[in-house]
Amino acid sequence: MLKKYLLIFMFCFLYTFNYGFISIAESQSQPRYGGILKIGDSRPTVFLGYPQKMVAGYVKRQASPAIENLLRLDKNGQIVPWLATGWKIDHNAKTITLNLRRDIKFHDGTDFNAEAVKWNLDQAINTKQFGSVLIDSVTILDPYTIRINLKQWDNTLLGLLAYSYIGMMISPTSFKTKGEEWVASNPVGTGPFRFVSWQKDVKISYKKFEGYWQKGKPYLDGIENIIIYDKVVSGLSFKRGETDVLIEPQYEDIAGYQKEGYKINRLLGAFASPTAGAVPDSADPNSPFANVKVRQAIAYAIDTQAMVNAILSGEGVHCTQWMYPGHWAYSQNIVGYSYNPEKAKKLLAEAGYPNGFKTKFYYGAGVAEYQQYAQVLAGFLDKIGIQVDLVPIPAAQISAMWARGGSWDGMLMLFPPPYPDVAAGLRDRFFGDGKNYKEMLAPEDYKQAVIKAVTASDFSTKQKWTQEALKLLIDKYALIIPFYHPNRVVVEKSYVHNTGLFTVATDSQWTPEDAWLEKK
Repeated sequence: MLKKYLLIFMFCFLYTFNYGFISIAESQSQPRYGGILKIGDSRPTVFLGYPQKMVAGYVKRQASPAIENLLRLDKNGQIVPWLATGWKIDHNAKTITLNLRRDIKFHDGTDFNAEAVKWNLDQAINTKQFGSVLIDSVTILDPYTIRINLKQWDNTLLGLLAYSYIGMMISPTSFKTKGEEWVASNPVGTGPFRFVSWQKDVKISYKKFEGYWQKGKPYLDGIENIIIYDKVVSGLSFKRGETDVLIEPQYEDIAGYQKEGYKINRLLGAFASPTAGAVPDSADPNSPFANVKVRQAIAYAIDTQAMVNAILSGEGVHCTQWMYPGHWAYSQNIVGYSYNPEKAKKLLAEAGYPNGFKTKFYYGAGVAEYQQYAQVLAGFLDKIGIQVDLVPIPAAQISAMWARGGSWDGMLMLFPPPYPDVAAGLRDRFFGDGKNYKEMLAPEDYKQAVIKAVTASDFSTKQKWTQEALKLLIDKYALIIPFYHPNRVVVEKSYVHNTGLFTVATDSQWTPEDAWLEKK
């Protein structure tokens, strides 16, 4: 009954909202063997093989041909077995017991078993990876059964094992013999494809793993993830036939691709992509942003609908909170901050800055969208007297700034998307844990609301406290300043089938084992 309840519970909060994907129907042809799938991607990779260093969903996507999770999400948003075949929850004992699939080998020949899973989860605990905060310990019950012992009941962990880094399994042997630095660049998992090479900023190559645990799969001979930062160039490469799939094309080109008959998978929701926005350094008592009126002034100064019109070409919606309208966590009680530059000026004056001040905005380098909204942000703030120095930061450095205990002065781009489970996202991203968004204030009433959400034993209680935490985050404290929720889009050639890209509630999961090409 508990398993059935949890599936229903997860389904409720993962899928009963305005989420969806749009895709032209797949061919009914039988899968064919052979060929190399070439994927054009504009996202920079930093750590490819060590999940405990990953902080961005697209890196998980890029590593997925080689590294698999204990569980998965299906197209309906439900948790389904994968490397783990089943689970049992004991709410009173605060435990989750996982049964593991047998007869699986990592690519280096290491057995996938309870010892390997415990080692991976212990790594997550020791490195304080997202989702590990409430795990007390992991116990091996037999060679193919483990028990996760929680410090207190946590209703988010099972989902995180399905779609986040904490559930990704790599070979302990590779880490112990080659070391962390080697593993970070050389993924060794149980997936359908073995890692071949990684030319940084150029290409990631995989070849078919003949010992894959799903007999008869994969169908492809290999996968190449081709990195092209310039989206104009990546679009031309796609049309010239140099790639078969295009991840995240220019927004203004999407309607044209659809008109030309290419297959389009379009995720409609903020949980699938980073919400554009800013996080002020509110925890620094010497910063202007330590004053809530200054943070509120910033929010009032920005015309978020104008941002959407200028940047997204209709592929997204402006927002006043961290969640997409219609999602279970979206709160009608959050007022937010509608565009009102005069009110912004008044708040600045009340805060002691009638003539404004100078500050910085740090954003990810090499991504045109980030540069666009940084420039638009600076323009709006200039109108209320705040001069913004725009600082582009390379991917590795900006990841360290927001997710590995780094610091910043001024404002940092709002990088992470909400998880499918928003309560987990609040706890793992914005909780004042000294690691993630360290310079953001985390008031005690807000933290208590988050704790009540992730430890709730029923959905209505979870929803109530998640919405309360979001209201405190936005209305009372203005700790983050969201701009808009962009769609996430993938374009595929007609001969590409069953990639699963952008077809579930997270853009980091796909199905490389099922992908096939009509032509080789």
